[in-house]
Amino acid sequence: MASRTLSAAPAYLAALALLLLLLLPAGRAEAAPATTVAPSAAALDRAGAGDESLPLARAASSSPLPSPSSFLAASLSTGEPAPPAADTAASPTADLQVLVTAQAVYERQQAERAAAAAAQRTDKVLAYDPALIAAIGNQSAGGHAVCCPGYACAYGDAVLTGKANDHALYGCGCCTWPGWGGGNSSFRSLGSDAALLREAYDEIAAGRPTVAHVSGPYGEHWICLIGYRDAQDPDALTLDNFVALDPANGQEVVASYRYVPYGDACQHVSDLR
Repeated sequence: MASRTLSAAPAYLAALALLLLLLLPAGRAEAAPATTVAPSAAALDRAGAGDESLPLARAASSSPLPSPSSFLAASLSTGEPAPPAADTAASPTADLQVLVTAQAVYERQQAERAAAAAAQRTDKVLAYDPALIAAIGNQSAGGHAVCCPGYACAYGDAVLTGKANDHALYGCGCCTWPGWGGGNSSFRSLGSDAALLREAYDEIAAGRPTVAHVSGPYGEHWICLIGYRDAQDPDALTLDNFVALDPANGQEVVASYRYVPYGDACQHVSDLR
């Protein structure tokens, strides 16, 4: 029995030695620290030659982030807000250029507003819908020879409210003036023609027409003043400077085309404020 055990020992030892030899390289590989070797540029080129998509590292290196100036230029040319730049401090020159451009735009807008305001100080005609004036009618077409005050007030309210009221609302054949200075106030006088026309100027500048007493081919008359032109001095105006809607025919005319101030400096302004 003992002889059999001794004779088998070399075989067991040989098998154990072989097992140790097989396990030793694997253990060394597990103990070695992991290292990563970056591929060379040539290797990257070879890897990308057969594939349209490049490795992330190479794609990032070949596509740098746009500069802040390119973002800002795109914003100014398209009008759309630019995406945030990666490094706004990278281009101070571009930032300065943006400030200079913004200042220039602001100054141009201010100059345009000032020019528009200056133009309105000398020339302004209130907007209105001619269809509303046609709907109200006029003295010639309606046969109401003595209703010029009612038509003039109706025209004024059409300018102010965008509604076409019947002239009878303001007194057919008489001067009751509802909404235009109070009931039966036909003799409201400003004392002088210069004061009357200055008030007309101020009212129109504020967006409101006036109803003025004038004299024409058929005697006294009332017209609706809706604008002024070439008003260089608001305190030295004549009817030449005013645009009117004439109840006699419903037309827009220069107020002096056949009228002069009546002489009582009487004028009515709207109660709408």
